[in-house]
Amino acid sequence: MLRVTNKRLLVCFVVALGLRLAFVFVGFPLLQQRWQLREDGDGYGAIAQTIREGHYTDVTRGPVYPLFVAAAGSAIGAKLLQALIDAATCWLVFLLANRNWRAAALWAVYPFAIWRVAFINKEVVLAFLLAGYMVVQLTAFRDGKLWQWLAAGGVLSLVNLCKPTFLAWPVLIFAIAFLHRVSLGRVLALVVAMVVLLGPWTRRNFRVTDGAFIPVATEQGGVTTFIGNYQPTLGLWEGPGKVRWLAAVDEIKQQHAGASVVELDRVFYRAAWRQVRSNPAKAFELFVRKCGRFWFLSAARREQVAGLAIQGAWLALLGLGLWRLRPWRLPVVVLVTLILYVMLVHALSYADLRFSLPVMPAVCALAGAAFQARPRKTEAIFSTAT
Repeated sequence: MLRVTNKRLLVCFVVALGLRLAFVFVGFPLLQQRWQLREDGDGYGAIAQTIREGHYTDVTRGPVYPLFVAAAGSAIGAKLLQALIDAATCWLVFLLANRNWRAAALWAVYPFAIWRVAFINKEVVLAFLLAGYMVVQLTAFRDGKLWQWLAAGGVLSLVNLCKPTFLAWPVLIFAIAFLHRVSLGRVLALVVAMVVLLGPWTRRNFRVTDGAFIPVATEQGGVTTFIGNYQPTLGLWEGPGKVRWLAAVDEIKQQHAGASVVELDRVFYRAAWRQVRSNPAKAFELFVRKCGRFWFLSAARREQVAGLAIQGAWLALLGLGLWRLRPWRLPVVVLVTLILYVMLVHALSYADLRFSLPVMPAVCALAGAAFQARPRKTEAIFSTAT
């Protein structure tokens, strides 16, 4: 049986890699002209060039992905590596799903994972790192060994160096550990490992910004949070209202012409908070809308019917999988909490379908249970922890 499962996992990997390479070399070039796609809309190529030239002082992006692009050497090199990494994520999904190859198959054919490998964006690498962290974290919960918790903190630091959305995540790990009577000392070990590994980069940021405290990077969080909460345009990035938020952003920049990147980031956070305070009811409405956009709406709002159908199918399988996994054991609680955490962070700032990709390996892992009969009480699915 193990050999059959391993063969199926290998098939998942080969199919995943083939689909991603096909899109990189055939699908993306065809759609790029038709839809005027920008492969590097976030400017990672320019940041990577500063790394190669030895004057890397950027604090707007975490270092993991710029270093990845710099090491790849070219856009096509980065895409090839992303295709390989994204295919390898099948294995991590397989482990998260308690060696369920069907969960890996869901990731292998997931259209938006295939789509994202052709862009110079961090989401592919972030999804891989986050899935890897969850494998280590669930193993630490199961076995409780100190080195496993330290390793979980180490991998979580890499996740944050890719995107610092997860700096507050250990708070929820503390809560889960407390509710499930797991040693809080072990969770403290995770936090210590994360702080120790993030410390050198924080000190580097302090040096290059002449004294600003930036744990990892600004990620341009201030301006995106302002746009996501800008009520006149309903927090949308594209569309007829784009000229309005562009004008609002330009006005704020002109009012703070001498501000540094870090200072301007904080100015935009304050402007976003003013939007929320000006009409809390509207802000709550946007929050609810962004919870939906996180799953179903791309920034460009193209092919909305296809996006709704694809995401609807995967989320329906997630719902069925969660029903069949009742009562939820600790690993299920951790994965569901992670999914909700990322969704809520983006609902508070800015959300579109792209930002759901890092949690889709967890979605696939849970959705894989939809293809299994509901276990008897004596059977264990997701038995990597109690």
